[in-house]
Amino acid sequence: MAIYIIGYTLITLVVAFVIFAELVGHRVIFKKNLKIQTIFGHPLLMYSLKRIGSAIISILLAVTATFFLIRFRVKIDDGVSLCQSYITNYMKLPKEVFLDQCEKVKSNLGITDNWFVDLFTYFFNILPFPKTICKTDFDNSTAEFGRVIVRDCRNTIMYMGRIFNINGDVGKYVTDAIFARMKVSFRVGILATVVEVGLGYPAGILMAKYKDGVFDRVGKAYIISIDAIPGVAYYYIWVVILCTWLHLPRSYNAENPLSLLAPALTLGFTGMAGIALWVRRFMLDEFNSDYVKFARAKGLSENRILYTHVLRNAIVPLVRSIPSAILGALLGTFYIEKIYGINGIGGYMILAIDKTNNDFYALQGIIIISALISVLSYLLGDIVTAIVDPRVSFSDD
Repeated sequence: MAIYIIGYTLITLVVAFVIFAELVGHRVIFKKNLKIQTIFGHPLLMYSLKRIGSAIISILLAVTATFFLIRFRVKIDDGVSLCQSYITNYMKLPKEVFLDQCEKVKSNLGITDNWFVDLFTYFFNILPFPKTICKTDFDNSTAEFGRVIVRDCRNTIMYMGRIFNINGDVGKYVTDAIFARMKVSFRVGILATVVEVGLGYPAGILMAKYKDGVFDRVGKAYIISIDAIPGVAYYYIWVVILCTWLHLPRSYNAENPLSLLAPALTLGFTGMAGIALWVRRFMLDEFNSDYVKFARAKGLSENRILYTHVLRNAIVPLVRSIPSAILGALLGTFYIEKIYGINGIGGYMILAIDKTNNDFYALQGIIIISALISVLSYLLGDIVTAIVDPRVSFSDD
């Protein structure tokens, strides 16, 4: 009961805040109260609310399209193959019992003849409303075929279904299965982000500072090699260097922190090239600006011009990519996880859509979470840009 009270209270507060902010922002109320207008009518807040609203619409459209495409696939054989993957010992059941259980399975999974009712039910489950969900199974191990067993009830605000046909995860809630794999992917991804940002930015600065020098030529050769060599081949080159020559662990092991290094360094060394390229390009553009010429005319040193003025302006366009890099670490990388044997989220979608699995709840869950992360990344990128760059304004004035 407590989760319902807390949940609906939070929903009410959020809705009230959005309505209040919109009314203040459009100067319907508190027109002359400068303090409230400054806080609740701030252009960045108004922009963020608009972006969140449009993002929610985009996510719902994506979920709707995926929902109907998957239902078309299930409808091909009237869900028989789906039921066979879900019901244990189905071959031993009489046909009438199997068909009866099949209907119960489809109902349990939210599949009925009315697809629009199914869609509405699925939206209610994934939207953050408090709800109680119970797992139901069928006991076919005894002569009493079809006895329904209810177990593992939980209170939650978001229910994306449960895995019904992916080995090792059958019966798990989709959110539990996805978040467990995201934790693994994040360990590798965040370390790779630290490597690519920690090496990419300094490399780009040095390449711009010593343009056409030895370091710049070596850096450009490295960047060109990454563009020229196919990604998978390039990953295997780093496997040879890191695992064969430097003897780092090839297979990921959660109990061995060193096994994170090879995949993280492979990703980091690849990503740093793009960062270095753009840092160099933006800094060289800034070097030709009028304010740099004026600073040189005043007699400022090259290092002071570089680190005090040029770097601050050149780095602004790249700062917005940092939130997406951090949050993107949650989604993993299929090839890296495949090469290093990482049980992350990168290959989970491949498992979900594989014809031997056909787990549409897992697929829909991955799509929703990926869309949420992408939208949040872009929104945080805009906010960070507005904070670090005073020239950015979201006001219509």
